[in-house]
Amino acid sequence: MSGGGRTQPDRPLERALRSVDGPEFTRPGLNLAIESKLHAPGIRREWVQRPRLLEELAGAASAKLVLVDAPAGFGKTTLVAQWRSSPVERRRFAWVSLDTGDDDPGRLWWHVVSALDRACPELEVRDLLRALRTQAPVIADDVIPGLVSRLAGLQTPVILVLDDYHVIRERSCHDQLASLLFHLPPSLQLVLITRADPRLPLARLRTIGDMVEIRMPELRFTPLQAAALVHAVSGAELTAADLADLVERTEGWPAGIYLAALSLRGHPEPGAFVRQFTGNHHFVVDFLAEEVLSRQPATIRQFLARTSILDRFCAPLCDAVAGSDNAADILGLLERENLFVVPLDDTRRWYRYHHLFAQVLTSQLARDEPDTVPVLHQRASAWYAASGWVDEAIGHVLAAGDIPRSVELIARNWHAYVSVGRAGTVRAWMRLFTDDQIAAYPLAAHCAAWAAALSGEPEPLRRWLPVIEASRYAGQMPDGLVSMESSAALLRGVYGFDGLPVMRESARHATGLETDPRSPWYTLARAAYGFSLYLSGDLEAAEAELEDAARSDGCATLIGILALSTLSLIAVERGDIPRAESLADTARGLATRDDLSEAPQASLAYTATGRVRAAQGRLHEARAEFERAVWSRRRKPGMSPWATLEGMLWLAQVLLDLGESAEAGGLIDEGQNVLSEFPEGVDVLQARLDRLRRQLAARPRVVAYLGNTLTEREVAVLRLLRGTMSLREIGEELYVSPNTVKTHAQAIYRKLGVSSRQDAVLRGRDAGVL
Repeated sequence: MSGGGRTQPDRPLERALRSVDGPEFTRPGLNLAIESKLHAPGIRREWVQRPRLLEELAGAASAKLVLVDAPAGFGKTTLVAQWRSSPVERRRFAWVSLDTGDDDPGRLWWHVVSALDRACPELEVRDLLRALRTQAPVIADDVIPGLVSRLAGLQTPVILVLDDYHVIRERSCHDQLASLLFHLPPSLQLVLITRADPRLPLARLRTIGDMVEIRMPELRFTPLQAAALVHAVSGAELTAADLADLVERTEGWPAGIYLAALSLRGHPEPGAFVRQFTGNHHFVVDFLAEEVLSRQPATIRQFLARTSILDRFCAPLCDAVAGSDNAADILGLLERENLFVVPLDDTRRWYRYHHLFAQVLTSQLARDEPDTVPVLHQRASAWYAASGWVDEAIGHVLAAGDIPRSVELIARNWHAYVSVGRAGTVRAWMRLFTDDQIAAYPLAAHCAAWAAALSGEPEPLRRWLPVIEASRYAGQMPDGLVSMESSAALLRGVYGFDGLPVMRESARHATGLETDPRSPWYTLARAAYGFSLYLSGDLEAAEAELEDAARSDGCATLIGILALSTLSLIAVERGDIPRAESLADTARGLATRDDLSEAPQASLAYTATGRVRAAQGRLHEARAEFERAVWSRRRKPGMSPWATLEGMLWLAQVLLDLGESAEAGGLIDEGQNVLSEFPEGVDVLQARLDRLRRQLAARPRVVAYLGNTLTEREVAVLRLLRGTMSLREIGEELYVSPNTVKTHAQAIYRKLGVSSRQDAVLRGRDAGVL
């Protein structure tokens, strides 16, 4: 590298960075969208038709929300599946069967967008799916507006069904869905199937007539419907009195009637059977399930009980868990006998048990084989891990209570999840541990601290950082970090939450620990160290570290953006505007390529572009870039204040140059608050802030020099003369002709007593104009 900061011709940095492979860190085959989750239930022979409810649903096309809300076993999913297949409904359906793993905004919206893409390929949502795979997807401001704009253009409407919505508890998920509801175009209707009222503005939707509700009273079976179900399932014919008795005892509960119908198969005295049981729903379920299970061979009962720990299953998974070798045959038999097995896809590969039946089976398993339950979960975890389904593997190993194995799996995979917008999943995993467990396992503290840092949660980060630093964990970490010592150094060096000197020293220490150029941690350490050196004013040392980071084999997208953007800022300081522009353009290109344009981590790319535009005298363009940088950081600030501060200071400078004193003053005060919180080692930044404050103080006075006063327009022209813009380009910036600019320039030279553009800029600085 030459003293002027240019790269050597045979090693162009920008070309190297354009070839960076993919987003942050590696991307293993995360099971982001299981086909069975997007598959609506198929029609079954024994289902009882409900024409009145179907007509009500089909006739409610103008409602934004259809809420099907009732306890378990009331046929909610069955009703909506019948609606989907009914000839009275012409619209398309997008279906998502939710589970507890979807209580993560990134995963929830991945499945929603995938389901809509499956139902409406013309939506062309590939860019939205890519945006959801970023480390910090901006769902409310980017994904939902993008989805709404595409849905608004649909020619054929679609119905989006979210089944089992009661598993969603995360507040941000509810807020995001409410945002979708408020902006819902007529081409989309939302259907929520749930056991509990969702945390949505139901009262408002109800008041304005934008919601249709189907609840327990509407879903109860009448005696005629009960008779149809009993006959379809068992062939039995009950008397009117027995039917009335059955409906009364089950309170019209469809699941209870269905279970009764199964037990009535071949029963010699149907009426006597109906009169045998009483009690609440749980008693009925237990009683009828015992009746059904008691008629199965012991091998089938054991298979059912042992596989009941699985939310969904296929034959190979069942064989691995139950220790069988004929699961495919057993599943086929169970489906033919209608024994509570529900197919989840058209190929009959994936199944689930009826929810209530599964609850009875798991209760029986816990009673009969309590010591086997953890073993079964371990087997399921091993199968899922070997199949590349990390989320399910972790869920089962956590259910097994195997803390060491749980921690190891999370530590091996957490960074891949957060890199595709699944930080919420990692946080949910960590919430399953007690504080004592995390404190006892430094690897767990390591994962919890990074999840907190990436989510902008200072309290848990500060709680677990001392655990990491005190750890005696030996050897390389499962996520590729060389040691716990490196983890702690990078946390302090990347996020800078203990001030600039600690940030700089910690990042420097990390560069000495992470020495493999192929590792993303190597590049992260050097990029963080380079940025901290830049903030400290050591541009030459910063440039060396950033060049090293940018050229290493492990340079991932977000690290490349940080390195390139900071190098561009350094190039502007050295006056090498062409190189600065090339570096900034490449950084923006990386952000655009991987759908990180609105991510806070990409803000430095816009700060760098703004610096280039300001140096060229294109102040309005510079202002737009700086505002975009600051806005993206403010809406999701995270743990580090330093990139935000950098954008704020340059935005304040441009606002002063444009005469926007009040707004600039607010930014200066905000910047001072940051430096007051972190006062150590910020001399360079404080000096920048002090210069801005002096310029702000000089702004109100009339600018005069040599007894002549510059007009406001002449001041504007003088500011633009500082850059590299031609008179024609300055005219375009100010919306005046080149001749007008030339006239203003001549007046400026005369009033300032100079004869050249460069001297006019120098005199303008002396006079306090610039």
